[in-house]
This record gives sequence, C-alpha cells and structure tokens, in this order.
Amino acid sequence: MISVRQLKSDDQLDGAISLLQRFFREEGFDTSDQTIADNTRRLAGLPQCALFLAEHEGDAIGVATVSLEFGIEFGWSAEMGDLYVVPEWRSKGVSRLLVDAIEGYLKEFGASGYQVTVTPTGAEHHNLSAFYAALGFNNEGRLILYRNLT
Repeated sequence: MISVRQLKSDDQLDGAISLLQRFFREEGFDTSDQTIADNTRRLAGLPQCALFLAEHEGDAIGVATVSLEFGIEFGWSAEMGDLYVVPEWRSKGVSRLLVDAIEGYLKEFGASGYQVTVTPTGAEHHNLSAFYAALGFNNEGRLILYRNLT
C-alpha cells in the first residue's frame, strides 16, 4: 500500500532529500546536493510551504513540494515546485496521490488555486504538458519571467 504524508522540519527528511537530489540530477539542473538538502530542511519548517513524501513499505517512492503566496488577483494561491516519482513507480497513481495531498493542504489553507512551472526541456522530454493536463492543469498562456538575485 502507498501512503503519503506531509513532512515537517522535525521529521526524518533523508528520503525526501534523496529523491529531490535524484530528480534535480536526472533533469540536468546544476543545483548542488547540499543546496537541495539545506533548502528542503528550510522548506519543511516554513508555515506557507509543504513537503509531501510517498512511501511504499518504508521506501520513499515520490516527493512533492508546494509554496503559498498571497496576491491581489487570487488571494492565497500556490506553486507546486517539485513533483517526482521514481521511474519504477510511474503510471501507478503515485503522482495523483501526491497531487491530492497538496490539494487537501491548499484547501485547508484557503488557497484559490495553484500552478506548476514546466521547463521547455521537461515538456519535450517527458511530455509534461499532457501529463499535467491529465491532472487538471490548464495553460493560461501566462509567461513567467525570472530574475536571478544571486
């Protein structure tokens, strides 16, 4: 049986950290393992963020993160920053369980909705546009621009 739970800063985070490091490596991001570990620990302790871990018989098989923000247009809304399932557990409903956990958390918080950012490489390599459409996400045609401050 697959279980999903929200992790807090005082929980054992090694499984989630390991999956996030694997995810970033597989996708070709250059974020260091140490930065991923540090930021995962920090995220788990922030009141407007959540970290979810999917497990099967004690093994970490999927991870998801979400961060809330408040704006004039939507009030509380969020971004699902990461969603990763180990390859051998894909197409078995793990992503749906993680998304359901995120949505439950967001509804409790009073969020009006949430978004996910799909990188062009990920969209092409994994057909993520169709994957997220099947999970109920729609392309609103908005362009996300980013400015690095470090």
